[in-house]
Amino acid sequence: MKRPYAILIAMFVLLAFSLPAMAAVAPEVEIQGEGTPQRKLQRGFLNVVLSPFDISNELSKEVRNDTIPPSWVAGLGRGSIYAVGRALVGVYEMVTFPIPYPAKYKPVLSPEFPWQFAPSPEKKL
Repeated sequence: MKRPYAILIAMFVLLAFSLPAMAAVAPEVEIQGEGTPQRKLQRGFLNVVLSPFDISNELSKEVRNDTIPPSWVAGLGRGSIYAVGRALVGVYEMVTFPIPYPAKYKPVLSPEFPWQFAPSPEKKL
């Protein structure tokens, strides 16, 4: 009965010490430079995957308002619409990534990526 526990503990210890070593060896993923088809493809993929950030962003804006109907209803509705729009633009950018339109692969949405909505750590809320 003690043997299965010993094997599990040994596997856990091995895994715990091997993950940091693997992370140190793994290459860092970079966002491609502006004006390239790869950047347009990355931007499209990230906009599709991270589009729900728009919902949380709009909810965080509305948390300060105290209205009737509750402000979270407006934030949820507006955020959902923005999220669907960002996802559709992301699909458009992924499908058309080899075509340099708009000129020089400029982003269709502003901000370019959803995480650019987030406040910087230096700002006080």
